Amino acid sequence: SLGSGVPPRSDQRYCLARIRGTVPSGSETVFISQISCIKGGGVQNPFKTEVEKPNVLRSKNRYTGFVKNQIDITILCKVVDNFGDIGTVYRLARALDEVCQDKKNNFPALHLRIITDNLDAFRALMPEIDTAKKMQTVKNWEIYDWNADSVCFDAFQKDVPYIILECFQCGRPDWLERLLFDVKVPEIVHIIMLDYLSAEDYAETFHRLDSLTRSARVTKINFMPGFTDKTGGLILDNNFMQASEECKTEKKINPLFGKTCFNVLFFSYPADWRPAVKALADFKRGKLRVLAAQGAGLESFIKSYNECGKPFDCRILDFLPQIEWDRLLCRADLLFIRGEDSLSRACLAGIPFVWNAYPQSENYHLVKVRALLEKMRPFFSAEDFSAVENCWLSYNGGGGNLEESIKAFLCKYDELLSGFSAFSESLKKNGNLAFNLMTFITEKYILRSPL
Repeated sequence: SLGSGVPPRSDQRYCLARIRGTVPSGSETVFISQISCIKGGGVQNPFKTEVEKPNVLRSKNRYTGFVKNQIDITILCKVVDNFGDIGTVYRLARALDEVCQDKKNNFPALHLRIITDNLDAFRALMPEIDTAKKMQTVKNWEIYDWNADSVCFDAFQKDVPYIILECFQCGRPDWLERLLFDVKVPEIVHIIMLDYLSAEDYAETFHRLDSLTRSARVTKINFMPGFTDKTGGLILDNNFMQASEECKTEKKINPLFGKTCFNVLFFSYPADWRPAVKALADFKRGKLRVLAAQGAGLESFIKSYNECGKPFDCRILDFLPQIEWDRLLCRADLLFIRGEDSLSRACLAGIPFVWNAYPQSENYHLVKVRALLEKMRPFFSAEDFSAVENCWLSYNGGGGNLEESIKAFLCKYDELLSGFSAFSESLKKNGNLAFNLMTFITEKYILRSPL
């Protein structure tokens, strides 16, 4: 999937794996639900949206009464590689908090619990986390160490989860598996599989598609983030949206940005980046300043930079908490980006960017790159899109002269601004994933009787 550390399945492999039951969570067997419930004498098609698509532009939910005054949501996250998984979960948690606190939405109050196997990674993004604690409360969220079996089992047995967001096919800890399937829980538990971000067509196919579990008291359904209105959309958290608006009038408030500098944020996977360094050095756009982000690709970029004679000003960034990272990203003039969370931010920022997809065997990552490019194509002229496409494919090992393709992209910088901006605005019209998810939860699991 886009920018994650886990090589994702293709549409075909993804479907086959689920049909065969070879992508279990814990000891559960997963099947595609071919038959849905019958209501009012009609059989619902599981491949069509069961609940009316929420109008993301409305200011008020059409429901005013709720069965529950508070909704319990538990988020599961395993940190597989780098910070993309926990970064997305942290952003989603903040966004869910925001939409539930906004009274005009008429959502129930949120009781949020987060279970992760890597508190160190979480703390890097959210400094308030205490990595020594197996259970803690931060920002009114309860945060648990995935591996603290007895602590977690006791806490969740006393307060059984109602909604579980199982993120990025992470599975469930053994203690939770035992609680859900071996212990008699008083209420039906609903698992929502929040999958990786993808521009491929399967995101629309699997969005809101039911699956079965080995217990009638545990339901399961897919919820897919994505780039179209037939998916859950992207997370539009307040901090990022505010940073994006502020940068339009306060571009240079960050001291890292010189008043006359053309600022490039470089965040990549390891590779020989000499072609990129040479192309940037040849870019005649005032004084160039590159901000090199921490991560797996930093060492290889600095090595390439040194080998090319340090041809421009380069500053190595400290590792930044997520809120500070958003502000920095939005104020850059050009982005070389990687990672699922940072990719989604680049798409929403409306800034010209080049995406470094997570390298996969048989160059499957190029399928991911082409899928996203196709979503972007309508917003560019044929000539401008050709520059973007050639640069992205070459940048991701798809052939061609990398240095020349980046130069061609940079030469089109002014022309590309409107296309990237229009693409960004189209994504915002799909609505906030957090709002769309809460609307879905409210309509399916609170206002309706459980299946």
